[in-house]
Order: sequence, then C-alpha cells, then structure tokens
Amino acid sequence: MKLHQLVRPDIYKDGKRPSFAAAYARAARRYGFESGRNAGFAKRNNVVVKVKGKHNKDTDHEVPAESIQNGTHPSSPSLEYVVPVQIGTPPVTLNLDFDTGSSDLWVWSSELGRRTRTNGHTIYDPTKSSTANKASGTWNISYGDGSSASGNVYTDNITVADLTVQAQAIELSQKLSASFLQDGSNDGLLGLAWPQINTVQPKPVATPVQNMITKKLISPAVFTAKLGRGSEAGFYSFGFIDTSVTPNPITYTPIDNSQGFWQVPSASWSLRGQTKQRSGNTAILDTGTTLLLVADDIVEDIYNSIEGATFDDQQGGFKFPSNATLPDISFAVGGTLYKVNPKDFAFGDAGEGFTFGGIQSRGDLDFDIFGDVFLKAVYVVFNQGEKTVGLAQRDD
Repeated sequence: MKLHQLVRPDIYKDGKRPSFAAAYARAARRYGFESGRNAGFAKRNNVVVKVKGKHNKDTDHEVPAESIQNGTHPSSPSLEYVVPVQIGTPPVTLNLDFDTGSSDLWVWSSELGRRTRTNGHTIYDPTKSSTANKASGTWNISYGDGSSASGNVYTDNITVADLTVQAQAIELSQKLSASFLQDGSNDGLLGLAWPQINTVQPKPVATPVQNMITKKLISPAVFTAKLGRGSEAGFYSFGFIDTSVTPNPITYTPIDNSQGFWQVPSASWSLRGQTKQRSGNTAILDTGTTLLLVADDIVEDIYNSIEGATFDDQQGGFKFPSNATLPDISFAVGGTLYKVNPKDFAFGDAGEGFTFGGIQSRGDLDFDIFGDVFLKAVYVVFNQGEKTVGLAQRDD
C-alpha cells in the first residue's frame, strides 16, 4: 500500500495553524495579486505589502520575506504539513513540503556555504551517497519580496512511501535567502504540479510523479491527498486510491494544465443551501496555499450572512465573532458542490472574541485558489495520466 503519512512541524504538533497574516501574504507573493475590494495584502513593485484598509488601498507597509516564510516569527512556519522522503544510498530522511503549486524538488544540501547555519535541518550530501551523480543545469526560485533559493542539480535515488525512483533529478541549494534560512519547518520542497513550470535551466527536469509514471512504478498514474486537522495530519498516496477515506463517491473533472497547475472549472457555489452561478470561473487546487481565496462579491456575501462579521483593517482580512453560527458554504469543482468544513473556515484567533475566516478575497485574480481550507474537506485524486482530478466529500 503506497500511503505516505504526513507529519507536522513541531510547532504544529498540538494542531496549531500558521498565522493568518503569513498565510495571506504568502498567497499574495505566490500569485502576485492586487488588493481588489477586500484583500488585505497585495504584491506591488515586486514586494508584498499590507494595505491600509478596506476603504484605503494605499500601502501601509511592506511585509518582510521572513514574516511570509516563517509565519511572522522564526518559530512559526507558514506550512502546516511536511512529508518524510528518503534520498541517496545509504538514505537520509528529509522532511519536504509537498506542493501541488510547484514543480521543483529542491533540498537543503552540503552545497550551502560554510557560514550558512543549518541547525534543525537534515542536509543531503551527494558525496556521501554511492548513487549520486552530478547533472547539468542550474535552478533558481525567486520571489519579488527578495527571498530566493538557487543551486545546482544532481541525480540520485529517492524513496516516497514504498516507491523508489532511481536517478531522480534533485535540485541542491547552494544559496538560500534569509527567510528560507530562518524557516525550520522543512528541509526542502517536492513539487507535484505539471513539469513545464520546473525552474531548472537550460532544460526543465522531470518531476518525481512524472518519473513514477514513465518508469511504470505506479498504476493508475495518480497521486492522492488527504489533508488532516488537529493531531491527525493525513497522507499522500502514489498509484493507489484509498476508497476507505470516505463513503462518498469520487467525481472526476477534466483539468486545464496549460499554466502548469491543477486548474478546474468552478462555475457555482452555495450559501445556506442556495446555489449561485459563476459562469466561466475556474480554481487552482493548491496544497501550497493555506487559505481559500475567492472573488470579492462572494466574500462579501459570506460575511454579510454572519452576524457581527467585519473587516479588520489592521490585520487585513474578514473576521467574525467566535460564537457566531456559521452558514453552510460550498464550492463547485466541475458539476459537484463540496462543503467547506466549519472547523477549517474558523481559521484562527483574531483577538477580542473574534476568529479569522479561512475564506478571503483573491484580490484582482480572475481565478480562485482552493488551498488547505477547502482541501481538508475532501479526498483528492490527482490523475496525471488522464488529466483529471477526482474529489470526494469527507465526513470527518
């Protein structure tokens, strides 16, 4: 059985979550949106900024890269899950961020400068692996806020669950900006998006899932995700669909991978049992984004339906009284509506008896971002072979 358990960084062992500001700013950095009517954060002139308020979109301040990467404090990372992956011979185990919004596999490595502090991280050293080989190419992931990671490329064996991919291209970090250096929550990233957005130059390299398919290590050509909450972190699987997760049916929808993402039609949504149409709308399923980000009119409808809900100018998003009765909210993937779990909609403490909402504005984007707040409510089958995704509503 090819199930691969997720684990939480130590900061989240008791079910804590990333800070609201870090989660929102990270989405702004990744997708580069302007504030629109209701987004408290935006990307301007290649930096992420906090805007002054709902009715004043001037820049309040720049958000430091360290705050985005690490949840506003070095001990509070902005990622809620990591996955143990074995690399090399003999193997070393690195905790990697599995990210359906990226196509790079990069790791903390011995190639980093001697002055780089690697405390708390497991390091991959190709000179200590008998199966490592230097490959051609370099890679560079950079964000407008100044954070970046870059380096060279090796090939080596990696083991995910009980699957070993031989000669997988691995991007070794030689330089990491301060924000990455202060993030103690993971030892790198394993991208699960489509290969065309891999950053290796001059020629992109195959992702682990692509290699699993090409080398016929998995059949069907799928990976699946069950993201947990509280003390139960969930799992990923490769080549295996776990039908025991939920009794509800898995419904498949064709995806658009032209931008490298898992992008799906999402042409309706529901509030308090009333379905509303959203002609032509799409959404990206992104395990690397924490919040559920949708259009301004939908955000306004949701919070107008919650007594006492208000926009917090200082903190940059909508909040509601912690004792409020929350409405049923669902969003479509393909022709099926999936209900957001109220436990996930209630994102975190906003102070003074209020709770941050896990659904916020997508700014001026013309597509939604279905991050963990949505994905925790469903079991997802990412079918790379047939270019579809299958979703089933979870009851847990």
